[in-house]
Amino acid sequence: MGQHKWAEQAPDEDFFRILEPDGRLSGEAPDLDDETLLRLYRTLVLTRAYETHTIRMQRRGELSVTAQSMYEEAVGLGAAAALREGDWCFPSYRQFAAHLYWGVPMDRTLAILRGGAPETVAEHLPLETPPGVTFTPYGVILGTNVLNAAGSAMADKFNGRDIVTLAFTGEGSTSEGDFHDALNFAAVFKAPLVVVVHNNQWAISTPAHRQHAAPTFAHKALAHGLPGERVDGNDVLAMYQKTREAVDRARSGGGPTLIEAVTYRVVDHNTSDSAEVYRDQALAEHWKQFDPRPRFEAYLAARGLYTDALREQYEAECLAEVQAAAARALPIPRSDPMTMFDSQLFGDPGWHLRLQQRELAAEINGANPYTVIDPEALS
Repeated sequence: MGQHKWAEQAPDEDFFRILEPDGRLSGEAPDLDDETLLRLYRTLVLTRAYETHTIRMQRRGELSVTAQSMYEEAVGLGAAAALREGDWCFPSYRQFAAHLYWGVPMDRTLAILRGGAPETVAEHLPLETPPGVTFTPYGVILGTNVLNAAGSAMADKFNGRDIVTLAFTGEGSTSEGDFHDALNFAAVFKAPLVVVVHNNQWAISTPAHRQHAAPTFAHKALAHGLPGERVDGNDVLAMYQKTREAVDRARSGGGPTLIEAVTYRVVDHNTSDSAEVYRDQALAEHWKQFDPRPRFEAYLAARGLYTDALREQYEAECLAEVQAAAARALPIPRSDPMTMFDSQLFGDPGWHLRLQQRELAAEINGANPYTVIDPEALS
């Protein structure tokens, strides 16, 4: 191993699990009917088809950057399936399965990834039937994601709405102040909030053991006075079960729960990253054996629900759906980037945003955007 690479520490497997890596039951399965189980499986297939296609689009220059959840799909899928219609979800960029389980249109998502502003996308791809769960635009600054979700959950509580908010963040973001502010606030006021820490062992190029010295990320719940669960993040059923318990607790007035979903980021952080630069890929190869999809397929086969013919059918259908969605998204015009300055929450945007506006205009017109401009002239 080169000196520039981190020495990895494998996570402790002392977590809640229902399905063994080979698909055998090691615990009691949740009471899900066949229709729901097949919906979960089809979403796994669709997610992988969608992400494979977005990588191809990025390579062709049709997207600037995209991230994958391959081998980690069970985190977003199992957790989101525990919600019910009317609930809210604050996802990050690695829970596409959650979007797809609840019917967030792929064409609109792709159009936004290509640079379309919400109003432009809404004009060209009107949303006829909103998803059953309300999704916010996925957060990139993940600590803030939890803070916003705590506020949303409290708004529902103040208004007497029977709604639970689910928020996702990464293990690296637990080092941020916003994460702890949100947990403290939510615990004190018993906000109907469930927070999933998507622990895939890497915050871009920083390994988990460099983020904190606590035994687990679930331990972070203790200081804030709320329950902390640690779950096998590659087990769809385990993620569903523990999130469902947390959702039911929140909905009944019991307050928030923190869930650490233990998984591994086998792929690069996103298409602008190369993980081989900072880590030994041997452990990544090792984690491929915990792929949630064949594990779930083995469980479905034991229940008499899975066949190779079903897999082939779903793969063909999902590929066609993704290709059709991309075909609808590609013609959507990219929005004028200057419109990002049009909507301001706090009245006068101030000299600093006016300066940025001038710099962007200069770059668009082929001039040097870094030309020194006197800020006083913009006051």
